[in-house]
Amino acid sequence: MSRPRLTLIVNNDVPCPDTGAGAGQTSWSKQFDPYALKVSAPDLWSSYFRARFHSPREVALFCDVSFQTALNWWGAVTAPTSHIALLVMLTDPAAPEFFGQAMERAA
Repeated sequence: MSRPRLTLIVNNDVPCPDTGAGAGQTSWSKQFDPYALKVSAPDLWSSYFRARFHSPREVALFCDVSFQTALNWWGAVTAPTSHIALLVMLTDPAAPEFFGQAMERAA
């Protein structure tokens, strides 16, 4: 028996009704590109790990992953999975601000 899958469909061509929410926002693009986020994720995570930790070994110990996995994150080869993202967000109060600022600079 297969499990149901959730599919996100985004259409930036059809305008949403303006409810006034976010009307003052000027720093982020009006269109969200999930593919661009996916492509830039390894670089975002690499910059975060380099800012918070001294070496890939520290990343491996903190995240309980292999040294090779931490090295891939450090070198922006791959990005962490969701449980690592949750671990970081729950243990580092400065992480949301770090990623928010990184996304503003990218937009």
